[in-house]
Amino acid sequence: MNTCERCELCQQAALEPIYRGAGTVRDLTIHLCRHCGLLQSLPRIDQAPRRAAAASGAADWGNIRYGKGFRTAHALGALSRHADLSAPAQVLDVGSNRGSFARQFMAAAPNASLLAIEPDARVADCVQELDRTELICARIEDVALQSERFDIVHSCHTIEHVASPAKVLADHWRVLKPQGLLVLDAPSTAILESEDMVEEWFIDKHLYHFSARTLMRMVSAAGFEIIEPPEPGDRENLLLVAVKSGRPTASTTADPREVSDAERRVATYGRNRAANLAALTAVATEIAHLSTRRVVIWGAGRLFDALITFGGFAPSLLAGLIDAHLGAHLPQRHGLKVHPPEAITAIAPDVVVVMSRTFAGEIADTVRRLAPNAEIITYGELIGRARLAVAA
Repeated sequence: MNTCERCELCQQAALEPIYRGAGTVRDLTIHLCRHCGLLQSLPRIDQAPRRAAAASGAADWGNIRYGKGFRTAHALGALSRHADLSAPAQVLDVGSNRGSFARQFMAAAPNASLLAIEPDARVADCVQELDRTELICARIEDVALQSERFDIVHSCHTIEHVASPAKVLADHWRVLKPQGLLVLDAPSTAILESEDMVEEWFIDKHLYHFSARTLMRMVSAAGFEIIEPPEPGDRENLLLVAVKSGRPTASTTADPREVSDAERRVATYGRNRAANLAALTAVATEIAHLSTRRVVIWGAGRLFDALITFGGFAPSLLAGLIDAHLGAHLPQRHGLKVHPPEAITAIAPDVVVVMSRTFAGEIADTVRRLAPNAEIITYGELIGRARLAVAA
């Protein structure tokens, strides 16, 4: 194999294709390193023409660029545990997106200055007018920064997009001052073991798919000491805090257990997703039977798309579609207007179907406040009943 076909973590020629994302438009195949267990997509397309925003349940999901805001409070919490936010500090925000972290961090750190790096010109100007903030609209790989300039590097759901995360982490090490902090957040492969997965998790925009083990190994190999590892109970995200310590070193040790775990996760995901896709028709049928009453779906994203695309649900049966965030970026979904939460009062639904996994409890609480007489049914309940019905 040539260099680009070697594992990014251990540099061994041990990559084996084990999965292909449904609906990939970048022709990517997921490979497992049989030496260290890192999952990675090939070919490593570091730059591609930007496509239109899509909330698809398939591998082409992406380019809406609003999800990072959900992680800001977690990053600030981690920083407050390891840094004095009142002290002067130089901060690098990698992949600043719509500026959620930049705005909230700068409000909490009155003596800090921040450099935001964001390649997407459509959203980069969200931080342009912030005090004590500088913006560079470019990819982090293309920006030459002064060595030992920063006290903190923050990177949220960016490292999985780059062609060479090892090189990017090595550069984060270079630009940090001695004992500088790295706050790194990435998606977690632990979610692959969830029983209710129906959307394609291996999306085209992600070239690397980290477990806690593989991400921590890569960060350590870049010369960092991890002082706060990812939270074991979080199956969706890997948030860690590390301090610049020794020199970067190669990470070539074999990890048979991680190889086995990664293979098991992908196989489990494939089986569960196939079963859930088969059950979506029953989910669509149950919701359709409710449509003699006024039914609203809350959640216009990937689960909603899968319900229609794979389950055959007719969106015209709904009295309304609600989403607290997506409507600002995709005003219509499958021919329906996406309404903000407050619109639910005027719609006055009899039934609210919560098509969300992560925020189901939070949404249900909001529905009880805004539409106290509505019956609430969650996606988890629906897919659970549907799978039982299919298996019977």
